[in-house]
Amino acid sequence: MQVEAVVQRFKMELLRKMPFYGDIIMRLPFVENPKIPTACTDGGKIEYNPAFFQPMTVGQINFVLMHEVFHVLLFHCSRHGERRPDIWNTAADMIVNSMLMDLSSAMRNASIPFERPKNGIYSWVETGDTVENVYEKLLQDNKANGNEKVKNTVLVKSRNSRNPEEVVAPHDVILSAGEPDDASGSSMAQTESLSEQAVRQIIREAASANRGSIGSYFVPEQIFRLVESRRIKWQTLLRDFFMETHSDEASYTTPERKYIHMDLILPGHGMDDEKIEAIWAFVDSSGSIGHDEMNQFLTQLYRIAHQFKCTFHLCYWDTQVTDVYRNINDEEEIFKSLPKHSGGTDINCVYRWLRDNKVRPDVMLILTDGYFGSLDRGLFTPSLGKKTILVLSGSIPISDEMKKMGKIARLEGS
Repeated sequence: MQVEAVVQRFKMELLRKMPFYGDIIMRLPFVENPKIPTACTDGGKIEYNPAFFQPMTVGQINFVLMHEVFHVLLFHCSRHGERRPDIWNTAADMIVNSMLMDLSSAMRNASIPFERPKNGIYSWVETGDTVENVYEKLLQDNKANGNEKVKNTVLVKSRNSRNPEEVVAPHDVILSAGEPDDASGSSMAQTESLSEQAVRQIIREAASANRGSIGSYFVPEQIFRLVESRRIKWQTLLRDFFMETHSDEASYTTPERKYIHMDLILPGHGMDDEKIEAIWAFVDSSGSIGHDEMNQFLTQLYRIAHQFKCTFHLCYWDTQVTDVYRNINDEEEIFKSLPKHSGGTDINCVYRWLRDNKVRPDVMLILTDGYFGSLDRGLFTPSLGKKTILVLSGSIPISDEMKKMGKIARLEGS
């Protein structure tokens, strides 16, 4: 097997079928090094021993390559601080392998060979968990079982077992410049690695160039959070909706670079060259959003509507749309337009109400804390997502499902 050809083929397949990852992987250096036992990274360069790959299938080689790429994207080489290296590397592998298992179905759907090798740490971790949190859990488990001083052997609990099992700590993450991992044999620590800033820029540029396809396959939320520069206000997004309907040069298919934000990467879309006539605001009244937050949001929303001379409609919802106030023409009316019901939370009631009442909003905002159940694809349509800004009042992580619902912003202070 010509390992170099396998590596190059994997890069090209990603570039064609998963271009976000393809753009990233084409910018990272891959180097053959027969002196190392397996494969490793220093946070920029990725080295591998061709002999290590020889007995593997093409899918397993692709898995290992992507494994090292994810270590780079998550800065696992530079985030460790003074933590114990073998436990840190084990925690990092658990995080990465969990993500790769989530990515595996998309790889198979794209006809890219992708198969986890027999050797590896595949213990389950919580979705969205960080390597720091997993490290602390492992450290406490090892202390509790008297294993805190046993080097390179780590006790790891599986999902369905109370008793931890011993695993050999991986050595594919080179932690300290000038002090290479003594088990890796890599010379990478003497070379200059990519800076965190350079890696962040690679991810930003890949996301910007491929925003139209990025929603069709799994990308970990942790990657977006790490490259986040600032949060765009929902008011800015709403004003952009208005401004772009009056401009021939701007559309959401070609957004300004300053608005490319990792929590807001969605399949791109344009808008019809028509003036926005009305704003529909759907506000979660289940009790999760405070009155001050709600009033501030609605007051600012009314002022934007007044600025652009469009109609403003307000609806409250919990498990159904309960109170509807149309044609709010005065700021004081907002404080009289109060919810009269409060119950559970089901986001589908908004889309059901729109369907049943034959309402087709030019643009709508949904204010919620983000805990609203699963989206019913029979009620939701992509065309609504193109006209929606989802405003989150809490600190809940942004899910792939939320991204499909529309543009995403945080309420101030969230």
